[in-house]
Amino acid sequence: MDERASGEDRVRPGVELRGVSYVAGDTRILDDVSVHFRPGRFNVVLGPNGAGKSTLLRVATGLVHPSAGSVTYDGQALSAFDALRLARTRAVLSQHVELAFPLPVADVAMMGRYPHYRRVATPRDREIVDAALALVGMTDRSLQPYSTLSGGEQQKVQLARVLSQIWSDDADGSDMRSRFLFLDEPTSSLDVHYQLHLLDVARGLLEGRCTVVAILHDLNVAFRYGDHFLLLDGGRVAWNGDRANEIPLPVIERVFRVKVRRSGDGQEGPLLQFTL
Repeated sequence: MDERASGEDRVRPGVELRGVSYVAGDTRILDDVSVHFRPGRFNVVLGPNGAGKSTLLRVATGLVHPSAGSVTYDGQALSAFDALRLARTRAVLSQHVELAFPLPVADVAMMGRYPHYRRVATPRDREIVDAALALVGMTDRSLQPYSTLSGGEQQKVQLARVLSQIWSDDADGSDMRSRFLFLDEPTSSLDVHYQLHLLDVARGLLEGRCTVVAILHDLNVAFRYGDHFLLLDGGRVAWNGDRANEIPLPVIERVFRVKVRRSGDGQEGPLLQFTL
């Protein structure tokens, strides 16, 4: 369908929020946010603490209902998805996940397949988990207790879990259309090596046309990996576009309350330096 079509009948692939607001008590956390997160793009949500980023992600993933506005996945209302269908197509990776039991790594990754089978995992489920662990470089740790891993290694296992959850059912798992991965500050507690590895893996999903939406704090890391940016400030859209080097510096300075200058515009995005 032509994306230039107007009205509610327009169907656009990916995740779209139209006029979304969210009010908690007397506080308006999101205020009339409209954005289209497209498949095949690394969509990044930026903003200072309290800007409404996590609330936006909770609305976009169906964890909470907006006070106004709508959310669609590939043109279908998110409210029309039942819990099982949503769990099979949408996954969320948070900052850190605590487990109370010393489960082996493979069993933790297998949690992502729970929505796909009833009582016993099938050989295909095990193949998918093995492939996801291989993708994040954790195959050799599959029998190791999860609790004995470093924080970075645990986050890689959690990434394998969410990848297993939305893994395509085609023969090689490469076709990720109609799959939606949300990353909620997934690298905030990781060192540089684990940050880059995790984001490299997430970017690799774009080849399968997966819709990836990530909240990131480090603007320079975000500009290196992202190719669509939503900048929030006080629950409203401060800037929305595809090119990081087009974000006006005065907007960045106003939103983050710092002074900024660009020190380069390489292929991996502009490098920013900050001062108070």
